Amino acid sequence: MTRPDDNRSAATGQAARAVHEAVEASDYQRAAMLADAALSRGLVHPFFYIAGALWLERQGRDSDALALFMKARNLAPGDTTLLNAIGLCLIRLHRLDEALQAFRDAVRAEPGAAISHQRKAMVLGMTGRLDESEHAYEQALRLDPHNVETLASLASIASRKGDADRAREMAARAITLDPRNTAAHVALATIEISNGQFAAAEHHLRPVAHDPQISARDRGVIFALMGDALDGEGQYREAFEAYAAGNAERQRLHGQRFQRMPNAIARLDNLIAAFDESPDERWHVADKANAGGNGETRHVFLLGFPRSGTTLLEQALERHPDIVTLDEQDLLSDMAERFLGSRDALDRLSLLDENSLAIHRHTYWQRVRDFGIELPHKVFVDKQPFNTIKLPLIARLFPAAKVLFAVRDPRGVVFSCFRRQLDIDLLTFEFLTLEGTARIYDRFMRMGELCRSKLALAFFDCRYEELVADFDTATRAVCRFLGVEWDPSMRDFASASRSVRPHMASAQQLRRGLYREGVDHWYKYEVELKSVIPLLRPWIARFGYSPVQPSQG
Repeated sequence: MTRPDDNRSAATGQAARAVHEAVEASDYQRAAMLADAALSRGLVHPFFYIAGALWLERQGRDSDALALFMKARNLAPGDTTLLNAIGLCLIRLHRLDEALQAFRDAVRAEPGAAISHQRKAMVLGMTGRLDESEHAYEQALRLDPHNVETLASLASIASRKGDADRAREMAARAITLDPRNTAAHVALATIEISNGQFAAAEHHLRPVAHDPQISARDRGVIFALMGDALDGEGQYREAFEAYAAGNAERQRLHGQRFQRMPNAIARLDNLIAAFDESPDERWHVADKANAGGNGETRHVFLLGFPRSGTTLLEQALERHPDIVTLDEQDLLSDMAERFLGSRDALDRLSLLDENSLAIHRHTYWQRVRDFGIELPHKVFVDKQPFNTIKLPLIARLFPAAKVLFAVRDPRGVVFSCFRRQLDIDLLTFEFLTLEGTARIYDRFMRMGELCRSKLALAFFDCRYEELVADFDTATRAVCRFLGVEWDPSMRDFASASRSVRPHMASAQQLRRGLYREGVDHWYKYEVELKSVIPLLRPWIARFGYSPVQPSQG
């Protein structure tokens, strides 16, 4: 970080050296006080702002710290240590795109600094861009071959990709340098779990699970994997406790982000009530001709709820020569904020004229093209299960679109969402408790049912259990709905030639191909699920599932 030695003013230099000495002694409060005093005297130096930012960081005031870091950057734009500090602050603020840019700027300013490559790789991994992350870590490793965190991170990426040999190699190198490295043990446990070696996975996780030095983020991951290991050993009560403990860590980690925001449940309740009260005739479009606005493209939205089989279905459809898919990119988020945030906004959406609709359609299709997707004469499938609550917007923009709705036993869906570590946002934060997951599921299904009754869209339910039990029959029915001939290449969704996205919670399952073990797995947790059954019971009946275990029916 910028040092105070090359100052033009003797007074500034003296003050900056005093501040720097306080920082070096880890006396951040004194450093900040000295910096404030210097600034009040009209002295200017980037380190005065840096010292204040470091003190604010230690009080958890990251937004205020960032503002001071940015003032320092205006004075020292090419300081790589400062750029790295800004990037780390942005990560804590969950502004990952900006953090990535800060680390890219640091790499550009000093290409030989391994730490900047490493942190750039870290953010790429956090955003699910694992190939790019791996490449950046490799560059960091070339610059610093004995960096433990880089080795452990490469082991983690390899384990998520299912590359057991490379994961073990990288993890072993990391553990040789640091026997207690959390990421390396987690990578090895991930490989052992995927290979059914549950006791071995537990062996890797136990020593680090209660280490007071590890972060809440790492502890959440460890407890989730411990749950999977215990689940594999048939210790279901203990597994559930581990999942709950991991989620509690994530609640502590992310809770501050959402404490000042409206509760997700309240937002959904308001949307459902507003749409329910909106006059039905506003939502029926008589003329669907050219409403898609994209020539020959046939448009499909793959919706439902996370962990309902949407990824399996999307991967199978992607293999079809006449279908192109886009996986979980929210192309409608800004439009949804504008038109689904209140009753007045929903009214404006229902009354939009054709010119306004055409502008929003154009924006949507441009975003699709920005992902490099070629559309003409293809069926385009936009897979984003959370877009279920955006169906009124979809219907206004694309009344000719079709809706594939993924259905799975609600008990299996809710338990899987609670169990799996999905990326945290306002909605998935609710998944950190079983009750919160069930409430979000209930609201999504209520919105889905309301939209079926009020909108003129064509719906088709694809049941996960049928897809797993008789893949060909289920996918033939889907193809008939989409208006394409069934193609045997759809069976090849787990092929090595298909780049399965390793950051997804479903990645390991997809690599295994079709298997029935997970279909009824929620039965193992029937006791733990009892508290949410009253909320799920209407949906269990609505989708035709047995209210009891098959052995009891």
